[in-house]
Amino acid sequence: MSFGDAEVVSASLPSFPADRSPAVCPAGAMSRIDGGAPLIDPDACILCGVCASRCPTGAISMMPHAVVDDTTRGAFPETSDVAYSDAALVALSAVPRTGVFLVESDAVVDDLRTKLLAAWGRMGDRFPDHLARNLLIAAGCGAAMRRKGDVFARMDIVLGAPWPDFGCAEAEFGDVAALDAPRELLDDAAVSVGRFGKDRLSLTTFVITDVLPNRRSEYWRIVQDIRNVLGIRIGTVTVLALCLLVWTGRRISDLPLDLA
Repeated sequence: MSFGDAEVVSASLPSFPADRSPAVCPAGAMSRIDGGAPLIDPDACILCGVCASRCPTGAISMMPHAVVDDTTRGAFPETSDVAYSDAALVALSAVPRTGVFLVESDAVVDDLRTKLLAAWGRMGDRFPDHLARNLLIAAGCGAAMRRKGDVFARMDIVLGAPWPDFGCAEAEFGDVAALDAPRELLDDAAVSVGRFGKDRLSLTTFVITDVLPNRRSEYWRIVQDIRNVLGIRIGTVTVLALCLLVWTGRRISDLPLDLA
């Protein structure tokens, strides 16, 4: 299971040096052997729900602490007959989707937090950008993350069609990194306006973080100062908020956001 190339590049800024990694799972929990069905490692899975939301047949479900039983069943033999699998895909794709993938609870949030930190340590410094990009795409937002090593574009993530018209986001985990994110978005805005000719006041900008900064944190004062002086509104979105959108099948454009 993977993203198409058109999904991971920016339709609103084609020249953006996007990382074209098609991986739907930023935690490396999904694998395929010899082109067979995707296998999911429940220990590595971070419960983001992106894979479940993209599965065309609804074959992926989310159950915290569940044991994956991938034993071959005689009643469900695997087949290499493409015609059979295509017919099954058409039939299952026509079934209406109802309900949610996962119901939020304190236990689920705690589990998500633990798995998130473990995946971050395992996957390295690109993990926040990769996770943020995938969640944004799953929530109906056009998103492309910067290619590793590129210093020309500066912004971590470029936003665009189908929502918003254009914007940029910084994915930062940890209190210290999140504190620097509003200033980094100022750099992003300067590059967007000066180098790419975008309109400053129509930019959609937000920070994606693992936890909200403390209410007394300098972060909120910086965000307010930027809004008051420059008219740039910086939103703050947590990973959990994006996960909730994916779990419930909603789109970020459906929310009463004041980000532009």
